[in-house]
Amino acid sequence: MSDTLLIFSRYPRLGQVKTRLASVLSSAGCLQLHQALLLDTLDRTASLNLTCSLFLADCSHHEMLGFARKHHLPHTVQMHCQEGKDLGERMWNAYEKVSGTSDQVVFLGADTPSLPVSHIKEAFVKLSQFPVVAGPVEDGGYYLLALSQPRRELFQNIPWGTAVVLQETLARLAPHEFFLLPRWYDVDTVSDLRRLEQDLRTPFEGFPARTHEFLQARLASPISRDTDILGVEPRK
Repeated sequence: MSDTLLIFSRYPRLGQVKTRLASVLSSAGCLQLHQALLLDTLDRTASLNLTCSLFLADCSHHEMLGFARKHHLPHTVQMHCQEGKDLGERMWNAYEKVSGTSDQVVFLGADTPSLPVSHIKEAFVKLSQFPVVAGPVEDGGYYLLALSQPRRELFQNIPWGTAVVLQETLARLAPHEFFLLPRWYDVDTVSDLRRLEQDLRTPFEGFPARTHEFLQARLASPISRDTDILGVEPRK
């Protein structure tokens, strides 16, 4: 039995990722950022020496394998397509796929490039004391969810994409059954991107090199001026 990290992300498809940043990024810029975030997440977690599975949404098996070949993902990263009608069903199906060989399972999104790697390590440590560990994000969801036992109810009838995701999830647990990691933020909005620019001015463990390079390319036309990374004025 092993500890397993499940990285959840959308397949990087033009026009379907990071759409909330469309006011400052073109579709190509949104795609470039999404892809940088995903690849950086894989790089940042590689040092943890865990079994790692990448679950991509909204893609075919052929596209998934093509993504792995294009970016030379190591064979140690197990690739899967997400399966299910909503996020909760897709997460539970992923859990069932790996739980037979894993004592502890941690779900991690790909939108927290400045998240201290120590928080991920702490999640696995705390699972020895709590059956559930969650990492809250400021919009009411979570950037991480860790389980040391099957808890299917945490994935059923949750209003995904709303400000009460974490609240509804924790409501299914007794106070002694979960531990909360420090609050962090996802990179979804323009203000998140501004905050990330600030956070990446100082190196740290697991520094997201691709995301930093993406943002550095914007220095001549900073986000505050609402210009696109490719030099294109934002859509009105």
